[in-house]
Amino acid sequence: MADKPSHSRVRIALAQFCYSHSIDLEDLLAALGVTGGTDAEAMAHMAGVLDGMNIAASRIREHGLDNWARSN
Repeated sequence: MADKPSHSRVRIALAQFCYSHSIDLEDLLAALGVTGGTDAEAMAHMAGVLDGMNIAASRIREHGLDNWARSN
């Protein structure tokens, strides 16, 4: 049996899914019936991944795939 992915990897995969389908993290939690008691560290990690994906997508649109990571 394959190794089970770490919680961090699962959060990254979930963040990628949410990003690709334009699903807001709060909407996802509400749809799952999560009203409180979430792990603040896990939520901060997902939020950071989503922010990074948004920034990268924006820079790729502005500068193209080959130049998106350059600082200038």
